[in-house]
Amino acid sequence: MKKALYIIEDALTVDQPELQMIALNFLARFQNDRADRAIHRAMASNFLLVRLETAFQLAAKKDPKAVGQTEALMAKIPEQIWPIFPQIFAQSGTPDAKKILRRLLTHKDELVRIAVIMSIAEYGHDDFLPQIRRMAMQHGPAQQEACATALGHLKDESSVDRLQQLAKSPNSNVRLAALNALYKLGRHEVLQDVIAIAKTGDLFSIALLGEMPGSEEFLVALMRNDNMQVRANAAIALLELNDRRSLPLIAQLLIRNTHDIALGKISSQGKSLKSFRAIPSALQNFEDNPVALELSLHLREALLEKCVELPEKDFLGIADAILDLQQNDLVPALVEVLENHPTPATIALLKKYQQKIGAPLVRNYCNLTLYRLKEPGPYGDNLKAWVTQQQNIDLIRFRPLVPIDVRRMNDAVFELTPQETSRLLVEAFESFVANHDDNGVDVLISIIQNGNKKNKYALIGLLMRAIQ
Repeated sequence: MKKALYIIEDALTVDQPELQMIALNFLARFQNDRADRAIHRAMASNFLLVRLETAFQLAAKKDPKAVGQTEALMAKIPEQIWPIFPQIFAQSGTPDAKKILRRLLTHKDELVRIAVIMSIAEYGHDDFLPQIRRMAMQHGPAQQEACATALGHLKDESSVDRLQQLAKSPNSNVRLAALNALYKLGRHEVLQDVIAIAKTGDLFSIALLGEMPGSEEFLVALMRNDNMQVRANAAIALLELNDRRSLPLIAQLLIRNTHDIALGKISSQGKSLKSFRAIPSALQNFEDNPVALELSLHLREALLEKCVELPEKDFLGIADAILDLQQNDLVPALVEVLENHPTPATIALLKKYQQKIGAPLVRNYCNLTLYRLKEPGPYGDNLKAWVTQQQNIDLIRFRPLVPIDVRRMNDAVFELTPQETSRLLVEAFESFVANHDDNGVDVLISIIQNGNKKNKYALIGLLMRAIQ
């Protein structure tokens, strides 16, 4: 891989943010001075998103120049964007970074202060506890909510009295954050107080119950509520508690149907409480907002991965429905989960759909997964034949903001989109390399020689991995 460094460095000079982000991701994996110097050069990118990602990568690598460069970048951009930076400084965790965090804790903008408090909690900097204790009793409810959450996350036993006081706040979010902190500190009797708030239809409290065993029966009852948002949050909370009774509603959120439900996430003012929002008629509501569809896909993929913790029969029932109904946006994530849990029942399901007519994405992904699992059968030959047929397409296609062509969401799909083909091809080539498949590598060499010239460098990179 070190021999390919110059190619990755060149990618940082291309005037395309996606390529620069990919290059940064690869450079961050190297532990040498040349890669570090290249990452530093990315701080001069024309794209703010790339510079922010560079600052984050430098902080993760504990680079000695990370704090100075991040502070310089922060000074160049509007203060409205400053809430992004505390996470970078908190991850760095150096004395200089902590000095900046202490200064930002007194910033005039409440959003900046809240971002600092939440980042301190996330990275476990308990040396800030004295300041957070003071701030918990000051200013508005949003800051109090964030402070209460931080005190619970940092397991601050000396703040129990403060938290009990905040649990009586007239603001429901402050009460919830304080009750959650007390629960984390072992005061499990507060569960009934959280349930009392949830009975009012408060979505944050319903979502919070997913972290509190003993609330299952109440959540099951909420799944019959007339309000769709209450039902959705109750089902997701029940799934978090690994209760199979959540499945009927979870299936509605995962599998496309006449309601065409998308998922969104809502944060409280203090940024410490989260809940879900189920949006029907996603195609219509998000026609001009592809980012929302992309975020919805990530949330649904996370729910799907959580389903694997249920009894195998229940999870495979969901998997069977996704494959049968050609829920193509979830197929790549699903087969990855199936590959990581290769039981006899899983293998039987993959073999069943490896032969599904009129479903090329499902069929090819199941075939690929069976090949990766080294199951006896024609799966390797099938894969090599399909790859050879696709040798002239453009291999590198960035995933669009919209994971599938939304105009086809309610239509039967009998051919792959270019993006789907590209992703399948890359995964197939990687599988040849990972399996040390000599015939597969021969196919790779043949395609380098005879296929689309635009793919040469990417395929040579995969070949280099094969011979290492």
